[in-house]
Amino acid sequence: MQNRIFLVLTLILVIGLISTLTATTTKAATSGTSITLYAGPVTSGSGTYGYGTSASKITSPGPTLNLVEGTAYTITVNNVATNMAHSFEIVSTKAISTPLFGAGIDITSFIPAGSSGQVTFTPNQTGNFYYVCTVPAHIGLGMWGNVVVSTTTPSPTVAEFPSALTLIFVALAITAMAAFVARQKNRPKNFVKS
Repeated sequence: MQNRIFLVLTLILVIGLISTLTATTTKAATSGTSITLYAGPVTSGSGTYGYGTSASKITSPGPTLNLVEGTAYTITVNNVATNMAHSFEIVSTKAISTPLFGAGIDITSFIPAGSSGQVTFTPNQTGNFYYVCTVPAHIGLGMWGNVVVSTTTPSPTVAEFPSALTLIFVALAITAMAAFVARQKNRPKNFVKS
């Protein structure tokens, strides 16, 4: 009986770990491929213009983009300015140059106010880079942000699935409890009569 309980608990543990790791990998791959930024006047920060994750949260510098080498990304930039053109490109230094990974949106024609632009690219090297606006003088006015390209998916701030370590701990606790209960049931009962 103990062997059956142990086998069932081990099977549950293995299935749980496999499904959790698969689900976590799938979620990371799909959530990291589409990024939307908003370009326009800052709502907080030290610059005049910036980038943000929403039209009401534009900062200078803009939010850090954490990317994974070898993963395809589609970045959409919405220009929420009322009368100013903007653009987007990923570069190695905080200056206008040839876009890394082909990641440039309207770098010479610019995104008109109230419009958007989009680019799909795949980072092919790791490191710390920048994204900037190529409109003259806009980098100096705060239109830039950091880009970090790594070989692994960054850890989410809030886990979307239980971690593998948590599942292992829970499975071990259940196994230990089941073994203890099974042992207690099979233990001979010695009663002393008075």
